[in-house]
Amino acid sequence: MNRSRQAIRLAEHLSQITAVHVELAHESGARWVLQWHDGPHREEMRAHLDAALANGDRYAAMRDRTIGCSRLQTLQAWAALAAAARRKGVLASAIAEIAGHKGEPESDAASVLWLYVRQLWENTSYPERIGAPEDAPLIEQLVAASTRDLPSGSSTTSELYMAQALLAK
Repeated sequence: MNRSRQAIRLAEHLSQITAVHVELAHESGARWVLQWHDGPHREEMRAHLDAALANGDRYAAMRDRTIGCSRLQTLQAWAALAAAARRKGVLASAIAEIAGHKGEPESDAASVLWLYVRQLWENTSYPERIGAPEDAPLIEQLVAASTRDLPSGSSTTSELYMAQALLAK
């Protein structure tokens, strides 16, 4: 079996065991990149990848490849983590602590909030999952607030827009 087919099967296997869509794409030479949104953090996915590669000859053609892991963030995950942090009552103290350490002015609270939630995302496995049923309405509101219309008629999305909306509540 050729390497491309093994790469497709390896991605399918990882998708199945992690319950997230995984893609494995060739970059150049012997370099490949494994990409997925949210789901397990990098160390967990790397462990799954290493275990799959070590398991018999099923993915033998991929063993000598350099495979990087790239976890991407969704708006849903950002909103779910922000809503959970708000419910737990940790946002105000986290913003004050981060702003104090970075010397950020209070007027930049949305950027500090964005950074705080991004750090939560880095350290949370399956961050897109709703932490509690009562978080669902706020998550929906934040995801809706993530999109802004531009004068050109197009639109843009940003976690920063969600941070601003959350601070306004």
